[in-house]
Amino acid sequence: MKLSYKRFVDLLHTDKCVYFESFDCEELSAFAIVEDFAIRLICVTPSKQGQGIGTKLVSDIEEYARNKGYDKLLTGGVTSHLFIGATLESWGFFEKLGFEAKGGCDEMLMHLNDFHIDQLMLHGSDIAEYGFYDGGREELLTAVASVEEDWPQYFGSEDLVYVAKVDGKIASFCIVETNAQNYLTDKYGKVGLPGCVGTVPEYRNKGIALEMVAKVTDYFKEQGMDISFIYFTGVAAWYEKIGYKTFLTERFGVKQLS
Repeated sequence: MKLSYKRFVDLLHTDKCVYFESFDCEELSAFAIVEDFAIRLICVTPSKQGQGIGTKLVSDIEEYARNKGYDKLLTGGVTSHLFIGATLESWGFFEKLGFEAKGGCDEMLMHLNDFHIDQLMLHGSDIAEYGFYDGGREELLTAVASVEEDWPQYFGSEDLVYVAKVDGKIASFCIVETNAQNYLTDKYGKVGLPGCVGTVPEYRNKGIALEMVAKVTDYFKEQGMDISFIYFTGVAAWYEKIGYKTFLTERFGVKQLS
């Protein structure tokens, strides 16, 4: 199923973007959406593909970026819910235009009807206690910053956060988002999202975070949600241990502008 018109418009962030369009006989045949030096979306009508229209759009975007003083162009970007990177199917298009792959990410799903936490071999509880965080902001943000120094900005004062504690100290954490439908198409129903999953360095490789994510996934199921969604991860094999499956792989493309 396609995104609803309203949801698509909500994701465009029109106040931050520049639009590029191509017309054929006064009919829109292709368009692109650019935020700063990142292509957030590029679409060509199927019947018009293979005619160089997309290539011309990218050329126009490159000229725009140069005129703005940018020295590179990206496919996607983490600020976009539409186009984080080039899909494997579309990567060849960008590669032909001189983009180089600089890493990538996976997006993953769990159909919650299929999830049974009691069937998993988890052992984080041997040393950790789990629950929703109700302590002070400073303690939480200190733990978050020890994992990724730029992550505290994503932990709002009203966010629901689940943690694992060892001897009263935060060992692992994640944001629990219970209204994440905007990340997926309409067919998925109610979507939960464990976001910004992290473990303080001294507590890694002990199974703590894996059980934490499993417990959050079970919480989504208890709340009557249909899907748990992992957005933008580089550790798909880790999530697979509790049953998440990759449904989209994206590559981060970079082109240097001369």
